Amino acid sequence: MNDLHEKSAVEILRLIETKAVSSREVTRHFIDRIETVNPLLNAVVLKFYDEALDRADRADAVLAGGEKTGRLHGLPFTIKECFDYPDTPSTLGVLARRDDRPPATDAYVDALMNEGGIVLGKTNVPQLLIFIESENRVYGRTNNPVNPAFTCGGSSGGEGAIIGAKASPVGIGSDIGGSVRFPAAFCGICSIKPTMWRTPDLTRYGAERLEGAINSVAGVLGNHAADLQLFLEIINERAAQMFDGRPLGDYRAVDVERLRVGYFLSDDFFEPMPAVKRAVLEAVENLRSAGVETVEFRPPRFQLAEEIFYRLMTVDEGRIFTDVLEDEKPLPQLKNLIMLNKTGPSTRALLKTLLKLFGQRSVVRLLDYFGGRGAEFLKIWAEKQAAYRDEFLAEMDRARIDALVSPIAAVPAFLHNTVDKVGLGGNYSLLYNVLGFPAGIARVSEVGKEEAVGRDAGLDLRDRTAAKAEALSAGLPLAVQIAARPWREDIVIALIDRLHKQK
Repeated sequence: MNDLHEKSAVEILRLIETKAVSSREVTRHFIDRIETVNPLLNAVVLKFYDEALDRADRADAVLAGGEKTGRLHGLPFTIKECFDYPDTPSTLGVLARRDDRPPATDAYVDALMNEGGIVLGKTNVPQLLIFIESENRVYGRTNNPVNPAFTCGGSSGGEGAIIGAKASPVGIGSDIGGSVRFPAAFCGICSIKPTMWRTPDLTRYGAERLEGAINSVAGVLGNHAADLQLFLEIINERAAQMFDGRPLGDYRAVDVERLRVGYFLSDDFFEPMPAVKRAVLEAVENLRSAGVETVEFRPPRFQLAEEIFYRLMTVDEGRIFTDVLEDEKPLPQLKNLIMLNKTGPSTRALLKTLLKLFGQRSVVRLLDYFGGRGAEFLKIWAEKQAAYRDEFLAEMDRARIDALVSPIAAVPAFLHNTVDKVGLGGNYSLLYNVLGFPAGIARVSEVGKEEAVGRDAGLDLRDRTAAKAEALSAGLPLAVQIAARPWREDIVIALIDRLHKQK
């Protein structure tokens, strides 16, 4: 069967169960796909082919005996590099961790394997899992599967690239500021970031941050809504065994025609290109034609969400990130953030004056958010975060809104070697990390040739960077971000499913 990569994970599982295809055939098919596309992508950086085929053979033997291992019986999938897997490093893209070996398999990976899933390999990440360019000195750089001149996103960028190339049916990543959403959007697939308290990031690096006000969560990337549901169900069940979890609703039980969906086109600071706005409006119209009530919504105090995020993530000079680097030099995108974060108040004031003269308003605004120190500072801003969440929910209540549709970024994707110039380029994604809302990505269109026109950029380096990306963006996928109230992942996935069916 030569078209397995065109099928959903759920469809493949049905084929395996009915013995229309063996697990070995499926696993071999995706291994061959990886070997075909990976030389261009550099997405899968650690390969477990022999072990995967061995597990596939065992799955076939179990099925021949009339039994099943679990819900993922014989299904291959991939995992982000930071998830622990036996006898393989979890480097986070850091040279000092190349010889790192985990004491145990990550809890979520273990849960998926216990259900019969087969890990094909680990996928690439940015240095320290920070920023939306999946590049590091351990494995190199990963390319976008649609246009290799562009980044695949990050930090779950390798997952986005290999799933976007249909060389893995589904995979897991983590998200603290957009890390399963940017790759899905840039690579033309779908994804789900759960509610902040549902599936806490249990990787050893992520667990260090569990006491913070903005925590990383494990999420799922795939090509089909049903696959997001299936994988999220399994990792949610494992999380519920370890924490006070909540049951996950089934998206198929959501009556989308009873939903009221808000939408917005801009954060009023980093204006999206016209094609991105078109994608949002097309998604809204598609939902409206399906019977969904839609209304324009203006998020309250967007800049406050931005400030909360950066103040909480950079407290104490962001040492929780930079200490892991040890003696390794940070790559440009991380270097600039570290430099700005360590700058003292007087130097920062001088920098702001100079940057204003040169029209760099994005960096000037970012500089205002650095310099916080200590537990009391963290407590104050965590309280502001909680108050902002209450304010946002109150606005949704007033508008009687169940979900929100918006851009995920101002451009469809960024060119390589430009992410360090974007500055405040991630506001659309980080909003839902601050709020703790579930959020996902649906692909709805692509950039037309006539739409690939760079904006009138002016002096700001961020806008000039965006203009270059826009001018070369023809053919790139266009996605929308969908968010809902806490614990309503079922609504997010239901809307993803509806939009994908109407493409």
